[in-house]
Amino acid sequence: MKAFAAAVIFSGIIAFVAASVLDGNFQQPSYSAFTTEGARVDNPGHNLIGN
Repeated sequence: MKAFAAAVIFSGIIAFVAASVLDGNFQQPSYSAFTTEGARVDNPGHNLIGN
C-alpha cells in the first residue's frame, strides 16, 4: 500500500511539473503558429467563456 501511495503522489508531481513546463514554454496561439498563406487564422479575441 505504501508503494502504491508513493506512486500516485509521484505521478501527480510529474504531471503537475510537465503541465507547467508545457503550458509556459512550448505553447503558442494558433494565429501566431500558423502564419503561412495556406492557413489564414486571425486573432480570435475572446472565446465564449471569457478567456
